[in-house]
Amino acid sequence: MNSADLPAATRRGTKEVATLSPEPTRAARPNIDVRSRLLDEYLDLKERVKPLEKRLEEVRDRLLDLVTEHGHFIDEVRSVMSVRIEPRFGKEYDSERLAEAFPRLAGCLKLAVDVAQLEACLRAGMVTESELEREGVVARTLRSRALIVKPLARRTGPRDLGFGQQMEPLHSVKE
Repeated sequence: MNSADLPAATRRGTKEVATLSPEPTRAARPNIDVRSRLLDEYLDLKERVKPLEKRLEEVRDRLLDLVTEHGHFIDEVRSVMSVRIEPRFGKEYDSERLAEAFPRLAGCLKLAVDVAQLEACLRAGMVTESELEREGVVARTLRSRALIVKPLARRTGPRDLGFGQQMEPLHSVKE
């Protein structure tokens, strides 16, 4: 095929360049169908997941309250699941006390403590976590309660503790 026979839009020197015409060719139609079907399936799944996510959140909150009120438990019927509350703490720093106690950390301070910068200073060894706690410039606040549900490691027999001592498998624990 001679480049002179091609439409002007597709001629680029001696190379032929494919262009998309306004109407899709037969070969392009299956791609459009696949995109449309995938989009339909995505939207359908998303619509079905929303109520499930809402119900999961409700059940999780009720389980959290139950474990908070009555303590953790182990359910051997369901693959020996351990259900407990694990506290998750965040740190906050007193910027005024930090500036007074550690003037060399002034670069970490803004209107509030730049936690990322301060953690970089901790990693660099400019100050230690125990120094910050000793000076009272760090406070731990409970941010959330994490509900931990996970299978326990199954043991078929007594666990060897060494020196001829053995520990029987744990069947149930109450706090």
